[in-house]
Amino acid sequence: MRTHVFFLGIVLCAAPDARADQLIGLLTLPEVFGREACDKFQPQEVALYAAPFADERIGWIRVDKDTEFHAAGGCTGPEVKVHRVGGGGVSDFPAMEYAYEKPAAVVLERRDRWFKVRLRDGSGWLRASERDEFHSLEALLTDGLLHLTDNFDGNLREGPGSTRSAGTTRLEIDALAPPPVRTIEFRHVDGQLWVHVEVLSHSICGSCEPATVIRRGWLPAHDNAGEPTIWFYSRGC
Repeated sequence: MRTHVFFLGIVLCAAPDARADQLIGLLTLPEVFGREACDKFQPQEVALYAAPFADERIGWIRVDKDTEFHAAGGCTGPEVKVHRVGGGGVSDFPAMEYAYEKPAAVVLERRDRWFKVRLRDGSGWLRASERDEFHSLEALLTDGLLHLTDNFDGNLREGPGSTRSAGTTRLEIDALAPPPVRTIEFRHVDGQLWVHVEVLSHSICGSCEPATVIRRGWLPAHDNAGEPTIWFYSRGC
């Protein structure tokens, strides 16, 4: 799965009847990442809490090393860490790109301006500033270069929430060359996001010829671990 992940989150273990935290979008944090690649800015700490609307902090997202600018041009982005209160340790802050060299926090839940974000060792809540911008999963998967991920089981369904297969064969998911898709519609069924997709013959990155639709069907937007079954190329071709 090519998602340009800065850190791959831990596997979340859940009770048999519990639904794992699901990636619902990405939240920009210009306080720690800047607005653009090689941005010159004054980093600020972002407080973390155990729950939304809480007062007691459990830690901070903090820039431990500022952006390093190279003499020949370009830069190495800031080193962003999570610091736990009371000597609870320091760990990398996991992030994923929402655009070319633009990392953002991975959001698992939202309550107004409070966002539950993925950490290396679980999750924490933060209150977004006016500068922060939330990109929902639906928005991220509406345009751009999209592809099925190896989190998808290869079984397209006839409708949202359906167990009936759309077609007689399963799709083969090659992690090195994942099938390109185009999204048509999103629907929520029993708390689960479903996506209507068209599977395309090829990506525009590989050919200038117009792509044709080879399959249509519905699939859940997440696997059982809460990871997306469709993703996008944040850096283009």
